[in-house]
Amino acid sequence: MLLKFSKSDILNSTLVYPETGALGYTILTRSHFIRNNDKDSDTESEEENGETRRTTIYNKLGEVIAEIGWRGKQPIEIVINKEKIVGAKGMFGCSSAILSHNVLGIPTRFDTEYFWMAAPDALTLLDYDSNQTKGSFHTNSMRVGERFIAAPIPSLGHDYLEFEMHPLASTEELLVSFILMEVLRRSRFNLHADSSDRSKLWRSTPLVNWGRRLRRGSI
Repeated sequence: MLLKFSKSDILNSTLVYPETGALGYTILTRSHFIRNNDKDSDTESEEENGETRRTTIYNKLGEVIAEIGWRGKQPIEIVINKEKIVGAKGMFGCSSAILSHNVLGIPTRFDTEYFWMAAPDALTLLDYDSNQTKGSFHTNSMRVGERFIAAPIPSLGHDYLEFEMHPLASTEELLVSFILMEVLRRSRFNLHADSSDRSKLWRSTPLVNWGRRLRRGSI
């Protein structure tokens, strides 16, 4: 499956099928505040209550298919269809992770051999057993035939999410896990949404080639 983001803000964007331009999904994020019931609303401050956000994913019919509740950059509640998940740990198989200075690999919950591999300029879904890429996030890219190339200047290209379906994972779960991992990637490597600083090392070395080199460690 291939989806194109209409905006660089992955938390507020439509996703379309680039072959047809048809709408696939809509992602919207809104802020709100959790209020302390013991305080008067006129005297409450943002620090006392804590700003939270809620990301909602809609299908092409406008139906809600998933939600993520955030406190800062921390997911505190996830809903996929009717399944409620508390925090990010419930979305991933965190018994073993792939750890390195510039790579973080976190296993999916639906397949222990599937890892989201995050690096400073890449996010890839890797089948660790076969060492095959099953999904990729192409940022600021241009599509040339079946290939993606980096746009020559920032904001000239589009962001694309490409992944193969898995029999044990719904599209909604793949979208939610992608959002969680991309937010984590940007936070871990101190990236901004419009960051165009791409290391030559990581551009020339696909994450799939690092999968076997990195050790697994417990987190």
